[in-house]
Amino acid sequence: MRVSLQHDMLDRFLATFVAGLAACAAAGSAVAGDAPGCSDPAGLKRFEGSSLVLCERRDFAEYELPTGKLLNWDYGAKRGSFASKIDVEGRSSFNIYFVPKGPSPAEVARNYRLDLEEKGYSVLYEAKGAELGTDQGRIFETNGPGDQLFGYSADTSRYVSAVKDEGGRKSYVSLYVIAYQGGVHTRFKPEVGQVLVRLDTIVAGALEDRMVVVTASEMEKSIAETGRVTLYGIHFDFNKADIKPQSRPALDEIARYLKADPARRLHVVGHTDGVGGFDFNVRLSQARAGAVVAELVGSYAIAPERLKGNGVGMLAPIATNETEEGRAKNRRVELVAM
Repeated sequence: MRVSLQHDMLDRFLATFVAGLAACAAAGSAVAGDAPGCSDPAGLKRFEGSSLVLCERRDFAEYELPTGKLLNWDYGAKRGSFASKIDVEGRSSFNIYFVPKGPSPAEVARNYRLDLEEKGYSVLYEAKGAELGTDQGRIFETNGPGDQLFGYSADTSRYVSAVKDEGGRKSYVSLYVIAYQGGVHTRFKPEVGQVLVRLDTIVAGALEDRMVVVTASEMEKSIAETGRVTLYGIHFDFNKADIKPQSRPALDEIARYLKADPARRLHVVGHTDGVGGFDFNVRLSQARAGAVVAELVGSYAIAPERLKGNGVGMLAPIATNETEEGRAKNRRVELVAM
């Protein structure tokens, strides 16, 4: 009886052990105690003993990567002007780690930098304290998770940006490390002096074009029935009104629609998502609408009096601005019958 019981206990132990191994394997780089759904970026380590308390993932995001000092911060637009920066687009992750009390920001940042270099990353820029700019915390308050956790500890900070190029596929890292001094968050209250880490990673690449180009005949039908048509095939550079080359098929169809009937006249209306300040987004949407008008007039010989560009910024969303999928739907151009 005793032997049988021992065997039974051993079987249970082995089953539990194997299940534990399977769970660890399935979790990948997640660690017990981390926030649900959060894990370390592929191939990168965390500082010893850290907890991953918050994360955010986006299938596609536009990101300003500082490679020079923050010169000033526009509180209305929630954007900074930098001595130098790289505008990046791609799949992004934003992680926040709490480090146990003891290590300094300098020690934590140095360990991260060594790990990045071992993994083949090249450092683009690094700074400490005011070298990054006095309003540096705003960069990490307004984009991604954390609220005010990183907004009030600039004098203790360390910053590193880096890139890894693997055959044309570029991975970018933005690392911000502070010794917490203050800042309100609804869920967390770190100890004063405790090191917090914000680790952003961006794998550059184009968003999969899930929006089919609208044909001239489809434009005609939609405008006849509803007075408007929504277009997603016109693409612009990040935070600019420069039209990208891949927009040509959509522009061809607009020109075809207009040339089919010389009496047709259109409002070209630019829309943005809800990221950034109101005034900035209105100006950006107006500039983008104007760029489409200019392209139709200049490249397709459409009479300018047949078109009028307008920008409404974030005022007419057709989806939530709380998700990247929703924001992608809100970034659009519409044609409205005059």
